[in-house]
Amino acid sequence: MTEYRIDDLARRAGTTARNVRVYQESGLLPRPHRRGRVAIYTDRHLRQLEAIIRLLGEGFTVKHILRFLTGLQRGQDLAQVLDLTDLGELVTEPWSRPVTVTVTRAELESRLGALDANTLDRLLSDRIIEETEEADRFLVRDQRVIEDFATLIARGMPLATILQTTATVDAHLDEAARELAGAGHSEVVRQRGAGWYPSDDTELSWAADLVDAMRRVARRSAHASLDRALDEAVRTELRRYQQYEAADADVK
Repeated sequence: MTEYRIDDLARRAGTTARNVRVYQESGLLPRPHRRGRVAIYTDRHLRQLEAIIRLLGEGFTVKHILRFLTGLQRGQDLAQVLDLTDLGELVTEPWSRPVTVTVTRAELESRLGALDANTLDRLLSDRIIEETEEADRFLVRDQRVIEDFATLIARGMPLATILQTTATVDAHLDEAARELAGAGHSEVVRQRGAGWYPSDDTELSWAADLVDAMRRVARRSAHASLDRALDEAVRTELRRYQQYEAADADVK
C-alpha cells in the first residue's frame, strides 16, 4: 500500500495541501494515520480526495459529498445518506408533496378546537407543527394532516385519541422505513462492496435511482398491505361488536 505525506498526496490529486486540510476539517476526508509526528495518507485517501475534487467540479456541495462519502461507511441508512430533499435533481419525484402553511393559534384552534398547553406540546413534539419567531404563530408542516384531523374531530373523535393513534401508526411506519433503508444499504454493499462511495456523478445517479425504485415499490406495496389490513381489522371489530351485542341481548 502506497503511503503519502500531505504534500505528496495533494500533488498526486492535483490540489493543494491547504485544500486537503480544509476537506479534513469539513469531514469530507478521513484523518491521516500518525507515525510519531508524521501524518501518513494512503491510496484510500487519494481515491477519496480525487472523488471530492471531481464532485466539487460537477457542482455538488460539500453537504452532498459529505453525506455520500461518509454516510455509507458509517453504516447509516441509505435514505439518510441520500439527502433526497436536497438531491431532488437525482430523483424523478419527491418523497412527498406536503402543503406547508403558516397559521395563527386561533386559526389552528378553529380547525382542531381549543388547544391546551399539553396538546400544543404534543403537536410540536410530533412535528405536526413548528414554532415560528412570532408568538402564537406556527408552521404547519402539511396542511392536509390538519384537515384530516379536523374531519375526524367533526365526526366526534377527540384530538388526543387521533394523536395517540397516529403516533402508534407512525412508529410502525418508521420501523418499516428503517427496514427498507437497511435493505437498500445491504444491496449497495452487495453490488459495490463494503465501504463503497460514489466516485462520479454516474455512480451518484445510480445510488439515487436505486433508492427511488425501492421507494416506489415499497410505497405501492405499503398502500396495498394497509388497505388489506384495514379491511380485515374493520371486519374483526365488526364481528366483535356483533358478538358483544348478541351477548348483551342474551343477558337482557
